[in-house]
Amino acid sequence: MLWEIELLYFVAMLAVFVILLLVVKIPAGISLMVSAIIGAALSAIFSSTEFTLRHFIEGGFAYLDNILVIVTAMIFMAGLTASGALNYFSVILVKTFHKKPVILLIFFMLIIMFPAMITGSSLSAVVCTGAIIAPILLKMGIPKAKAGAIVAFGSILGMIAPPINIPVMLICDVVDIPYIGFVLPLLALTLPLAIFCVLFLGLKHVRKIDLEEIKEVLDFKVLETTKWTVILPLIVLVGLIILQNVLPRIFGGLGMPLIFVIATIVTFFVGNKPKPFRVVYDGVVKSFSAMSLLMGVGMFVQILTLNGARGYFVVNALSLPDAWQYVGIAITLPIFGGISAFASASILGGPFVMALLASNEIVVASALSLMAALGEFLPPTAMSATFASNVVGEEKHLNITKAALIPLGVCLAYAMIFIIFIAKIW
Repeated sequence: MLWEIELLYFVAMLAVFVILLLVVKIPAGISLMVSAIIGAALSAIFSSTEFTLRHFIEGGFAYLDNILVIVTAMIFMAGLTASGALNYFSVILVKTFHKKPVILLIFFMLIIMFPAMITGSSLSAVVCTGAIIAPILLKMGIPKAKAGAIVAFGSILGMIAPPINIPVMLICDVVDIPYIGFVLPLLALTLPLAIFCVLFLGLKHVRKIDLEEIKEVLDFKVLETTKWTVILPLIVLVGLIILQNVLPRIFGGLGMPLIFVIATIVTFFVGNKPKPFRVVYDGVVKSFSAMSLLMGVGMFVQILTLNGARGYFVVNALSLPDAWQYVGIAITLPIFGGISAFASASILGGPFVMALLASNEIVVASALSLMAALGEFLPPTAMSATFASNVVGEEKHLNITKAALIPLGVCLAYAMIFIIFIAKIW
């Protein structure tokens, strides 16, 4: 009976979250916070647990490090966008490869992924580079639903690619392992899938690009007015990240937030020379949704720990036979990811890593983070699909999910191969 009531707490919290999100239309982060409050109240009434402000504060700031990374990364992306670097790079690619659509599609996918790679937020990719690339994909002849699916996959796979993978960081926090050694497994997971997804969805629709048509959505004059120095912030960013990993004794103390700050400062002196205050303001505003979501996830997980529901999942994950563990992973992680990839990774990722300790925990955690992220195509939030639908002008985000079904199956199968086979030999 003990475990049953703890499961009921979770069901009640989940129900409150879904109602607030889908019916009342409250943002996901706020909905998670309210559901956490309801869960704590129910636990205090029926299990006599303490109902104190401390739990909500601790939960809300549990992922402060990740929040700082997101905020500074969003500010950097705002500076990079305002400087004209993204437009400059896109124009060069189109002009160079407009007669080679396969190569162009792959490059476009990597561009879409980039903001999510450095911020850890899929939404940053959709609203930054997705908004730039989507009109070009449509001009190339790709249908709205498939163009939206490309943007959504780019944002999700970018979120999972190195250097910043927040779902993996959350798993690491649970199982107490350092966020080290994930670069190669994450690249092996995401790059092949990124190439497959964009070619599967877009290749049969593309045609040679009419540069005159593309000029309607891209400013080609940027090649005349902007120098190559506009990409210096990117060079500084990548250089400092490499130095931090290659020479940790000298540069290890920098940390990602400071690296983003340094790279952002460089954006003020190149290209359009954006105004610092405007850049900071835009970056902070765009990070609100991701910040509130992480704070909501932290509070949600904190209360699940308080009322024992988190323990319920841990115990049951550890007690499942091997075959059923794999089934449970394949089903539960994406479904929970439909609520939040972060919540899915934090609540379920850790227990499944502990259940598979005989395998390489770094490879397992990497694959689990991908499976959690795939939930962003699924209800109730369907976060990446919803935002991608807005970018391409597709009225129903479910059409994007439908267009993505086969690639989703391939991504899920690929992640399971990593868990079942690759993790045992890596």
